[in-house]
Amino acid sequence: MKKLIVAGAIATASCSALAAGTFDGPYVQLGIGGAATESSNSYTTSGLYKQVVGNIPNGSTNSGSFLGQVLGGYSQSFDRLNIAANIFYMIGNQDAGNKSYNTRYLNVPISLSNSVKLENTWGISLEPGYYVTDNTLGYLKFSWFNSTLKSTPSVSALGVTDTGNYSSNVNGAGFGIGAKQMFTNNLYGFLEYQYVTYGSTSLNTADGGVSISAKPSQNYGMLGLGYKF
Repeated sequence: MKKLIVAGAIATASCSALAAGTFDGPYVQLGIGGAATESSNSYTTSGLYKQVVGNIPNGSTNSGSFLGQVLGGYSQSFDRLNIAANIFYMIGNQDAGNKSYNTRYLNVPISLSNSVKLENTWGISLEPGYYVTDNTLGYLKFSWFNSTLKSTPSVSALGVTDTGNYSSNVNGAGFGIGAKQMFTNNLYGFLEYQYVTYGSTSLNTADGGVSISAKPSQNYGMLGLGYKF
């Protein structure tokens, strides 16, 4: 009887250890979701531009965007603990909204606006996790992001509009939480949230009359399917 109990305990422990490796190995994911993107913007005018339009008030812009994500990674379990490393690319641009400002010079109305967005976003991430059940993995997510920030300022006066198109490379740090649920031996679903904050970047107009400083931040929500090889 004691031998049977010991054998049963060993078998149970072995099954548990195997189950804890449910997500082990290489995998790919396809996700859909959205991003709420905000950009804290400040403007500095100089030279003739400052004499014409004066100072442009600082302020934030924000907007929402639908996104896709493709991701590849590798996962390794250590009993009930798990660590995964990924590389990912975001499909779609992340709009951060538009700021408008109206003024007058020599009684002539002047309209200024500036739109901000992020595009060509990719990055790497680490996911330390824990098996809540044999087929359910909860995890924290720490990411490094790289994006191209696009700024499109324009000035309109007397029916004439002058528009610029400027871009700069920005890096960001993200952190969040997520969960994966295995449906078959290979197919699983996932759901996650991340907050991302970028460093500030400066964009200058061609004539140097306006310097734009932008600092984006984002809230990401993503869900999708993955395949473990």
